[in-house]
Amino acid sequence: MRFLPFLIVAIAVWLLIATPAAERIFGLDHGSFSRVAIGGAVLLWMLLGATRRLGGARASAVVGGALTWMALLIGLVGVYAYRNEFADFAERVMAELAPGEPQVGAGGEVIVNRRLGGEFVVVAYVNGARVPLLFDTGASSVVLTAEDARRAGINPVGLEYDVSVTTANGVTAAAAVRLRSIAVGPIAVAGVRALVAQPGAMSESLLGMTFLEKLKSYAVERGRLVLKGG
Repeated sequence: MRFLPFLIVAIAVWLLIATPAAERIFGLDHGSFSRVAIGGAVLLWMLLGATRRLGGARASAVVGGALTWMALLIGLVGVYAYRNEFADFAERVMAELAPGEPQVGAGGEVIVNRRLGGEFVVVAYVNGARVPLLFDTGASSVVLTAEDARRAGINPVGLEYDVSVTTANGVTAAAAVRLRSIAVGPIAVAGVRALVAQPGAMSESLLGMTFLEKLKSYAVERGRLVLKGG
């Protein structure tokens, strides 16, 4: 058993030689990996030495405690090495639990996480009413379902449906309206042109270009939608 620390060092050296300097080993750069490997080998050497001297039950207690600390150390190193991946996973989970809830960045930009299904649903306030909108750069206009229009204070019954729009269910008719405002976090745009789809024609409202073109910018960065006000 005394050869195990030397085996760990030998494997670490082989990995360092075989792996290009620009690449990571188990998520760590070469310097961090070297320190972890040497620390693990030294800890194992001390553990084996203590086991030989103590023997019996005391040795078992020492081994158990040392293994626990070693497991915690490896776990912490792993969490640190893959912190970005863990952060992305956590953001995806939160996005599914509270899809589209905007976060405000340090510069006032609005950040929306992607849903596990892959799309962005932005929780906006249309005429002051809370309405989830599917982010869609392919939509030339903001489009509201009849239900969301009613929630925003627009009576869909009295509208004139004379605009043809293409939806996932095919071509349908919509009515042109002008919204008092759409607000996403601190970003608010007044007088937005929009369409209201006929009742039952759409299942989700769309955040289209009549709102997006009024922004300073919008982009997808690391799986997150970033909106910047004008």
